[in-house]
Amino acid sequence: MTFDDVKESAVMALSTLRANKLRSSLTILGVTVGVLTVLSMVSIIQGLNKAFAEQIESLGSNSIFINKFEASFSPQKTQEELQRKELTLKDVEAIRNEATSIASVAPFQRKIAETVRYKEKQTETPLIFGVTPEYNFTLSQYVGEGRFVTDIDISERRNIAIIGRDVVRALFDDYKNPIGEQIKIGGNVFKIVGVMEDLGTFFGQSRDNSIFVPITTFQKYYPEIVFPEFVFVIIVRPKTRAEVPNAIAEITDILRRQRRVPLGEPNNFGISSQDALLDIYNQLTSATYLVLTAISAVALMIGGIGVMNIMLVSVTERTKEIGIRKAVGATKISIMSQFLIEAVILTGIGGIIGLIVGEAMSLLINTYSPLPAYIPLWAIVVGLVVSAGVGIIFGLYPAWKASNLNPIDALRHE
Repeated sequence: MTFDDVKESAVMALSTLRANKLRSSLTILGVTVGVLTVLSMVSIIQGLNKAFAEQIESLGSNSIFINKFEASFSPQKTQEELQRKELTLKDVEAIRNEATSIASVAPFQRKIAETVRYKEKQTETPLIFGVTPEYNFTLSQYVGEGRFVTDIDISERRNIAIIGRDVVRALFDDYKNPIGEQIKIGGNVFKIVGVMEDLGTFFGQSRDNSIFVPITTFQKYYPEIVFPEFVFVIIVRPKTRAEVPNAIAEITDILRRQRRVPLGEPNNFGISSQDALLDIYNQLTSATYLVLTAISAVALMIGGIGVMNIMLVSVTERTKEIGIRKAVGATKISIMSQFLIEAVILTGIGGIIGLIVGEAMSLLINTYSPLPAYIPLWAIVVGLVVSAGVGIIFGLYPAWKASNLNPIDALRHE
């Protein structure tokens, strides 16, 4: 077929659609819903993936995470994991002294929540972190005002604290500078020496609702680590992203020797990188993706059935027209292409409308809900291709039927 033939078929197809506005609109609506379902699935999945990657990246560029549990997003731990001995500051020192591919290492202990008081004000939600001076650089989280934990604070187990912005808002007036003030953490008096910069959120939980104290001071008041209220984690920052595999291999070897793991036995600790956490996340969500894909396929199939139905009706209504065209020399290919182009235009219009509505819904979701939504460029291309593909697949049989009509029988059709 030439370009002029395609153009003529497209004009005829649009003319037919205008002549049957209601019927065509309902068919287009079916395709629109199918494409919209696909786009909604893609936008939510891509939005979650992007948000998850950003949250992991916010923990520090190319960070490696180590604790006694295997890398997992499940709060449930096996009995074997729970019985493992905790990591210690001696393990941290061994990593710092022996690993050659790392830039820094920062252990921290965390308590889920603690009662914090300043005069008559009180808050019971802050997370308490026991940290070392390397915490700033390793996790790329810095002090906004005042100072952070120092080596002297660690060695002397000083009762000093660096508080997050949410804690400042909860305990102090907006105009008051909290540095130098004394607060009570779990009944123990601490002097505020710094305020952290805005840290944002991590999976919906504010990181500004945190208090940082020297890790030795933390261990002085909380000597026992009882999961899940308490955890001990080691964060390692490799020199470069390319050094991540080497760093993991070095740390694994060091910790196996430190923790006296026999040759051939599995590790009694968990170690993972950002990429590994993303892989675990993708494995956990793969089943969800399959379900959403199946739902999208069903929606497209319903829209396709509607297209096939209207095209079969169109062939029946235009049987005499087909007979006349064949009588004056129209070939099977030209008849088939006319009806296929009509089906593709029908589904293409539905696809374009679906794309517009999908993009609008994505913007609304991002604006008025906590659920992230993001439609990448490739998803828009896929939406157009899928809508055209539905037209071809479900318009093929009606087009074939039209092209194979007997011209004599077609001319006699009433």
